[in-house]
Parts: sequence; C-alpha cells; structure tokens
Amino acid sequence: MKTLVVYYSRTGKTGMIAEEIANTLGCDIEEIIDTKSRSGILGWLRSGNDARNKSLTVLNDLVNDPADYDLVVIGTPVWAGHVSAPVRTYISQKQAYFNNVAFFCTAGGNNFAGVFMDMTDLAGTSPTGTLGISGKDIKSGTYQSKIQDFAKVIQM
Repeated sequence: MKTLVVYYSRTGKTGMIAEEIANTLGCDIEEIIDTKSRSGILGWLRSGNDARNKSLTVLNDLVNDPADYDLVVIGTPVWAGHVSAPVRTYISQKQAYFNNVAFFCTAGGNNFAGVFMDMTDLAGTSPTGTLGISGKDIKSGTYQSKIQDFAKVIQM
C-alpha cells in the first residue's frame, strides 16, 4: 500500500511523531508549511485564535499529490481543542483527492476525540485509524508503542 504522511508542526513535536510514523511505515512524508508566522507568544495566541475560529490559512505549495496514494496519514497539533489552521486548510483543499485517510494528533493533554471528529467531517470520510499522542506520552517514551499499534491498524 502506497502511503503518505502529511503533517503540520509549530513546535516540532508533531513533526517528530510524523517522522516516527513514516519510518515505521516506510513511506513518503511531507510537511505542511504555513505562510503565516506562528512563532513566539504572539504566534501561539494567533494559532489558538485561528483554530477556535476554524480559520483557513495560505500554505506553501506541496510536492505530493494525495490522489497518488492509497492512504494519507494526516497529523496536526491540537490548538485550543481544535485542528490547527494549516491542517484544516490542507484537508479542505485536498479532501476530494483522498482514497483513504488516517489521523494523528499531538496535545499537551489527551483531548483528541473532538479533533478527530472535526478532521473526519473535513475529510468527508472515516479514518482507517486514529492516534493521539500526549505530552506525557512523549516525555515517557510510550508514544513508540502507540505508533507501532497505530501502524498495525492502518496497514490492514
């Protein structure tokens, strides 16, 4: 199965998880690049506000076409309990091209259900699997076994 991992990461945590997933699956990976500055405290505030308002943003051009893949694994950080604006934009722009999707997200806590529901609504299809990684999972290293379990589910 040809798989693509696509993700946005403001601080690097979601990117780290995306790379682990792509390495586990042996697949292509692509980072979503937002043209809006999201660094520092102002960027953090802007990011949360954009997520709460379900705002879209402008993305840099992407290399990979999701229609070329059997499965697109999409990753987002959780911002103010919502999907990040860059990932919301990606899904909104590309949803017609998805064959199958799986979702993962990273968060300080473990509030993932609403984010996965929103991603499902945006994609217009149910995911083959979901993975939520908390800050505690990253600190303790338990995210690695969760990634292994996720990979088994989505490769079926």
